[in-house]
Amino acid sequence: MIQNKTIYFLIDCSGSMYGSRGDAVNTAMQKVVYEALPEIRSKKSDDLALYFMALGFADNGTGNNVIELMPKTALDDFNQWDDIDPETFNGGTPTGEAIQAVIDDILGGTRGEPDKNAVSPAIILISDGLPNGKNPTYEEVLEKADKTSKKCVSAFRRALRVALGISVDDAGRESLKKFGSVSKKMSDAGLSGYYDCSEEYVDEFVEILKSATVKASE
Repeated sequence: MIQNKTIYFLIDCSGSMYGSRGDAVNTAMQKVVYEALPEIRSKKSDDLALYFMALGFADNGTGNNVIELMPKTALDDFNQWDDIDPETFNGGTPTGEAIQAVIDDILGGTRGEPDKNAVSPAIILISDGLPNGKNPTYEEVLEKADKTSKKCVSAFRRALRVALGISVDDAGRESLKKFGSVSKKMSDAGLSGYYDCSEEYVDEFVEILKSATVKASE
């Protein structure tokens, strides 16, 4: 039986990402396409179907805080990355809404029911600061990963979650670390739940995102 796995990229498109940070994201995603995907294709088992989806999030007053940067795309069809327009980087940071959009998709989205052949997804969050959205808040949505909470969503709790902080301050770093969650197997393989990155060292950021994407596909 073929099992389906989705890797979600959640990309902060708030105003503070405008400029070198946004440029670094586009550079890294281009490298994922041209350097990480060939490695993934060579390693992927025949009984696993991989899909990728990219969502951007920003509260710029339009009411559309989570946008589809790339629709869910099969590995064999994922052959290019359309750079995020610089003008997209504008507004606040509704991280909670973006994570909720992923949870909704995991639970079936417009299909109305979960994919019965799906295995635990991977979510890679890229951001440069503290979340400030309210519908839901970051804290509220993270409660859905807490197995002791009545609000827990088991499919989200089991998801592999990696956060990449771009030039964050101490408060932003500690906030993003709360998102990360990797299994012992993934940890032993060298994958961490959180990485510090900087737009000043694009090559390092590129390598981290490439490595995280490859490991998340396993």
